[in-house]
Amino acid sequence: MQAAVRRSPVQRLTDEATLFVSGGYLLSFIYVVVIVLPLYYVLVSAFKDNMGIFGAPLALPSALNLTNFFKAEEVAVMSRAMSISLAVTLGAELLTLAFAFPAAYAIARIRTGLAPWVELVFSLGFLVPPLAMLVPVFLTTARLGLLYNPLALVLFYPATKLSVSVLLLASYLRGVPIDLEESAQMDGASRLQMIRHIFFPLARPGVITVVVLNFIDFWNEYLFALVLLSSKNRTLQIALTILKNDRLVNYGMIAAGVIMAVIPVYIVFIFFQEQIVKGFYAGALKG
Repeated sequence: MQAAVRRSPVQRLTDEATLFVSGGYLLSFIYVVVIVLPLYYVLVSAFKDNMGIFGAPLALPSALNLTNFFKAEEVAVMSRAMSISLAVTLGAELLTLAFAFPAAYAIARIRTGLAPWVELVFSLGFLVPPLAMLVPVFLTTARLGLLYNPLALVLFYPATKLSVSVLLLASYLRGVPIDLEESAQMDGASRLQMIRHIFFPLARPGVITVVVLNFIDFWNEYLFALVLLSSKNRTLQIALTILKNDRLVNYGMIAAGVIMAVIPVYIVFIFFQEQIVKGFYAGALKG
């Protein structure tokens, strides 16, 4: 018998790397199928009636029928709920950024012994479960006269995301070269001017990452919107629950409502996905 050909260490490493890459592609394909298939099912169901959904679940609709979307608007007034969700989300985004960026700047760039301790305090925010805040937030909102007012969510949501926003932005701001800051100080720039003209533009990928992550959480929040708002001022996530009828469930109408609820999130994510990847990558390196 001919002796087996001995492979060099480089060849063995190459074969192992090829096997690893092939396995990664296979797992990625399985993950894509798991994610895309339910989305496809909801999308095609939005244009079918119940018979079409259960008869041919994955088949394309025979016609582009928008009846389910009109029914969803008629039952739950989805347009008003969407406008309230958009107003609450944008207001909470601006308030969160207005508080988080100066705090992150102070932690990352002002050299004091208190900076690590302040960062530790913000880190403790991860330990507080949202459910534990429900009763205190409800009582505080009632005492302030903001119960059933969307402004209550605008004021509350930033408190839930300040910790992660400050830590992400601080990690990013630490990577700004100190030479730029010293040059600006020599030119007589104030801290506010440095934040506006130097740190904020250079931290743009990190800011966009924080904004998009907060947008997804604010838009999809359900528990506090259910407790703090009335039926007249419900957000889109609360309006979706009205589409379910106890007697006869119109699954096509529910699917249409779900599509209306997720479209803004996908638009924001697709539009800013490149900046999000850059923000995570750069923040990880600079942190």
